[in-house]
Amino acid sequence: MEINGFEYPKEEVVAALKKVGYRIVSHSFYHEEHIHGSRFIKHPYELECAVKGDQEPTEETYWAEVAKKEFEKPIVKPPLV
Repeated sequence: MEINGFEYPKEEVVAALKKVGYRIVSHSFYHEEHIHGSRFIKHPYELECAVKGDQEPTEETYWAEVAKKEFEKPIVKPPLV
């Protein structure tokens, strides 16, 4: 994955997340597909989530998204003087 313009392997990013206090947990989510009338079919999928403390795993805590928020530094124009 790319962070701050550099490419990092998943293992290195996950290790860095663990170092700053995150736990990596696998969690099942469901995508509901609407079919005839009012029926739905649930399609399960697994995500590896990075959570801290008693935080619950959600789709927003997907490890790559958390890593971008945690390690991405904004590029700002430095002052000339």
